[in-house]
Amino acid sequence: MKLVYSREGGLFPQVAQTEIKTTDLPADLQKLVDHLIAHPDAYTSGSGNPAMRDGYQYRLDLHDGSKKVSLTFDDTSLPDDVQPLIHFLQKRTGKP
Repeated sequence: MKLVYSREGGLFPQVAQTEIKTTDLPADLQKLVDHLIAHPDAYTSGSGNPAMRDGYQYRLDLHDGSKKVSLTFDDTSLPDDVQPLIHFLQKRTGKP
């Protein structure tokens, strides 16, 4: 399975992106990704909060064969259990 991550926005708008095979993730994050692709409706995507002009928007695109799941969150809608995955992927982009 392939995972594409991107983060956009911030005080000085910038894009950070990375792509990874889920087998290269730590085991706990692999389980989370498996859950995300199996139950995408359990996660309400949210973005575009106009009150967050300097906030970030996070996008996860999961590709498992012919199945594709896309989830988008902003700083206020990012679920607590997804934050470790976002943190791991953001470190991989090499951008703060």
